[in-house]
Amino acid sequence: MAALLGGDWPTADASTERHRSECSGLVAAYLQWHLENGIRSLRLVERS
Repeated sequence: MAALLGGDWPTADASTERHRSECSGLVAAYLQWHLENGIRSLRLVERS
């Protein structure tokens, strides 16, 4: 994940399939949480 965050693509590409799979799951869960959290917070926005 550090290689992805740092933009070190050769190191990220050289990672094992197991590590890529784990990282993919973490990124997907993080994205899903943020998308759902943003949608739930829309009801708190005052509409004029």
